[in-house]
Order: sequence, then structure tokens, then C-alpha cells
Amino acid sequence: MRRAERAYLAGMAVAGCVVENVKPYLTPWLLSLGIPVSGGRAELPRRYCRYSPKTLLEHIYFIKGAFETHGEFFVGDPHGGGVVVIFKTGARRLAVSLRLAGLNPLVTTDEGGNRKFIVLYSGRDVRRFLKVVKPVVEEAAVAKLLGLCTQSS
Repeated sequence: MRRAERAYLAGMAVAGCVVENVKPYLTPWLLSLGIPVSGGRAELPRRYCRYSPKTLLEHIYFIKGAFETHGEFFVGDPHGGGVVVIFKTGARRLAVSLRLAGLNPLVTTDEGGNRKFIVLYSGRDVRRFLKVVKPVVEEAAVAKLLGLCTQSS
């Protein structure tokens, strides 16, 4: 297995070896690696839970795996076009990887202080995230707000 694939799987396991809400497009790949997926839930081998990326490329794939499993784009005001990136984990390894990629993550908690989140909120960071990580954007409205859709005449 290539180092980039290991880093991606480690990003998926950044919040624990049991991964909930596995995207349907990842299921065939995980099954081909011998990782059972049932009902959108996968249990990754322990070696991915302890893995730490070493090269910049590994950090990028680590971030991509973490985003496509634990992240989402959030549009606060659909008319204003302000899109932020939210990771539903506060993992320190993820924050370090984001900083190494030249991003400025905000590690925060919910109102009760129970759950940690990592947020990229500045337009510069969101654009850089898109350019460097190249995440899958599933929603057309979000892709349009991010400037990924061009209008042809």
C-alpha cells in the first residue's frame, strides 16, 4: 500500500478506529483493501489510528481523509457566499497537519464545551484548502459558492 493511501486512511481514523458515515464512493475501495464496511460504518485496523504523517504529501492526504470522513462545508449565509470548512473533531494531529499546509485552523468547542471542532473560516484559508487538498464537493450549491462551477455561454 502506498504511503498516501495509508495517510488517507489515518485521516479517516483521526477521531477513532471506528468510522461512522463512510461515504458511499469510498465503500468499494475500502472493501478492496479488506476493510469491512456495513451500514456506512467501518472499523479500521489499529495501525491507522496511531499513524502520524511525515512528509508534506502525507499530511495533505491525511487532511483529505479527515475532511471526507469528519468534515463538511458550511454556508452561514446563502446570499453572502461565506463558506467555512468544519471538521467535527478537535484532533491535535489534524490541527498540526493543517498548519503545516499553510492554513490557520481555529480549534473551538460547541456551546456546552463538550465537543471540539476545527474550523477554517477565512476566505484565504478556504481557497488554499480547496487548491491544496482538493476535497470532494458533493453539493452543487456549495461548489458554485466556492467558485468551482463556471458558467458557459
